[in-house]
Amino acid sequence: MVPVLLLLMSINLGCSTACSLDWSAFWRINSQRTDTLQLLKEMKIMPVLSCLQDRTDFKCPWKKGHIIQGKQREAATFCYSEMLRQVLQLFRPQATRDAWPERTLGRLLTSLLSGLEALEGTAEQTPPCLPTLAMAIRSYFLRISRYLEEKGYSPCSWEIVRAEMQVALSTFPVPAERTSRKRRSSMQESPLR
Repeated sequence: MVPVLLLLMSINLGCSTACSLDWSAFWRINSQRTDTLQLLKEMKIMPVLSCLQDRTDFKCPWKKGHIIQGKQREAATFCYSEMLRQVLQLFRPQATRDAWPERTLGRLLTSLLSGLEALEGTAEQTPPCLPTLAMAIRSYFLRISRYLEEKGYSPCSWEIVRAEMQVALSTFPVPAERTSRKRRSSMQESPLR
């Protein structure tokens, strides 16, 4: 048992320099995602229940399992940077600055930018986002932008969008999930077991 454990540790240590970017990116992306979701939660300005009359279905392409299965899920993980870019664009206009405290909004934008930076470090190792998935993400955010314009960027419309972003970000598959699963499955299939 001890020799097998030592062998596994040496394999892990030998892999640490080659795999460090993946693990580093994994932790940065997960940290960014957690921070962003927490900041969105802190940005709540009113109960969502008081805004039910403003609620709409933005037809999120990944919430109902459309791209969460099989190979499409793996392909979707390559689109996480596109997702972050679109969220960043959504929260950048002046109307956003009027809706939330500047400090909290600044922390949200910083968190989104740190996620993009973490993903840029892995760009050479991952294929680009499939055009069909990129288009689905852009169309989703276009619907949200139009909704905000139609509602005059009202506090309720921002609250609906804030809640939508919490769900959208928490359900979108991230590359780190794919990387960690692949590594776990390769360790489970090891002939040393």
